[in-house]
Amino acid sequence: MFDKINIADCLVIIGLVAALILAIFYSMNELAMSIASGLLGYIGGTVKSASKGEEKR
Repeated sequence: MFDKINIADCLVIIGLVAALILAIFYSMNELAMSIASGLLGYIGGTVKSASKGEEKR
């Protein structure tokens, strides 16, 4: 039911969240918006690719 955690994806997500928090903290609104959209796109892509892997089973 549960898949193994992908370490590389977790590291990328943690890094992007940390950068997003720092950008918000230092009032860099444009950078925060770019990081947030990249983070959502990355998470969407990993979820999409994980669901394709389940269909092949």
